[in-house]
Amino acid sequence: MWEVLTQEEKNKVLLKMMVQVSRADQNLSQKEFAYLIHVCNQLGLDTELIREYSVSSVDLKEILPESEEERMQILYHLLFVMKADEIIQPEEERKLYDLAFRLGFSEPMTRDFIQILKESPIDVIPTSALLDVIRKYLN
Repeated sequence: MWEVLTQEEKNKVLLKMMVQVSRADQNLSQKEFAYLIHVCNQLGLDTELIREYSVSSVDLKEILPESEEERMQILYHLLFVMKADEIIQPEEERKLYDLAFRLGFSEPMTRDFIQILKESPIDVIPTSALLDVIRKYLN
């Protein structure tokens, strides 16, 4: 079903998920907001959608991609928005586990990703370590 969505609809699903992670701790920090604006600009989405999705209390019931590559791209965005303010709150972790599970990723894999983010400064997240996690669980 993911394939029937337009690119804009796919981008909106991604943004909704990112807003859910950033708002999980009931606090949208300036750094998280800046990252969301950056993503909107990169995806060609109206930044007003951030506010719209922030006030919505409806749980995500969106169509999600089936391809591993697209699901992984979404997960990376979710991880980076969670790390954007450099503080990973337990509520954000819980939301990330929920969304990662919906995307088809295991709890241990998600835990490993989160641990890498906790141990790394935002500007030096080791891409090789993230790729090692992918290799460990998806091969």
